[in-house]
Amino acid sequence: MWLLSVLVLAVVGYVVSGRELPVEVVDQLSKIVPEDFAPSEKYLALSFIAGLLVAGTPLHNIVRYLSTVTHELGHAFMAGALGGRPKTITISLNSNGLAVYQPPLNWGRIRASLVSVAGYPAPALAAVAAVKASQSGHPKAWFAFAAGTLAVGIIFLIRNFWGFLWTSAVVTGSYFGARELNVELIGWLVGAVAGYLAMQGYRDAWTQLTLIRKAPGIGVDAEKVAFWWKMNAKFTGFVHLMVVTGLSGYATYLAINPYWTESVGWLSDALKT
Repeated sequence: MWLLSVLVLAVVGYVVSGRELPVEVVDQLSKIVPEDFAPSEKYLALSFIAGLLVAGTPLHNIVRYLSTVTHELGHAFMAGALGGRPKTITISLNSNGLAVYQPPLNWGRIRASLVSVAGYPAPALAAVAAVKASQSGHPKAWFAFAAGTLAVGIIFLIRNFWGFLWTSAVVTGSYFGARELNVELIGWLVGAVAGYLAMQGYRDAWTQLTLIRKAPGIGVDAEKVAFWWKMNAKFTGFVHLMVVTGLSGYATYLAINPYWTESVGWLSDALKT
């Protein structure tokens, strides 16, 4: 799992950095994922906003699994990259999740803290990567990468029935979607998922802080970090929230800002009529 963990995190980090892909990589992608191109600023902004809206409606209950599995994979891949051994991911019917890993004997609080911190920012970071991949002309490639990452989770980590059922359904749907849908629709889907993950990442981090305040000692990630560093759990939860808010806000800015003037004009015209 170490190599897979490093590979996944390296790809996400490279895309988030905004650097152009090497020519050799672009050439290979054009062969593996032909006819891939960037959606228009309008389509990306509107699909991202649609994802934000879904997160604020009852439809959220249908797709909230996505943020949970992203959260738990964040824990698992960080543990694997830092020398731990990711063992299982469990996702319950109510979309709660748990990632279990085996630390090495020389595991210290720095690495343990990094693993605990990695979960909540993961959905927001995935949103940033999805937007940047779309803007750079590779939404279909990112779609395939995300589905492949979930497939890795099925093979190596997800063992309980509900988690396996949900993840298998998403991977299967993504496989046929990549084959049958045109790149415009895939670009819409990538943008919408990015918007949803940006909003849900913020909501999950806010929920963690609320739990710390109302039910201290429940064992959320921020409390673990606070325990290891002898800090106030409310403070670590607040820092967690600020990091996620920054990432989610950045993803929103990237997606919507290029079409902001047109969006305001469209909304003004709609209100006048």
